Amino acid sequence: MNRKIVKIKHVTGTYNLDIEDGKLNEMQEQLDRCLNDEQPAIVVKGENGDQFIYPSDLLKNSFIVITDREEAKVF
Repeated sequence: MNRKIVKIKHVTGTYNLDIEDGKLNEMQEQLDRCLNDEQPAIVVKGENGDQFIYPSDLLKNSFIVITDREEAKVF
């Protein structure tokens, strides 16, 4: 199964959000709610317990793509 990521391109930089297996629909719903002013932000918890907050204003002013995650190739 291909892993998916959300790429957010904003004037302040490019942000990549990993989508856990089986959570694609949930992430799409959260994005829709943020873009429709139904949810103020998306909060993602990192591996070290860090929290990353992506406010709806940032998302509204960004180019957002859901794509396959590029896996590192071993030579």
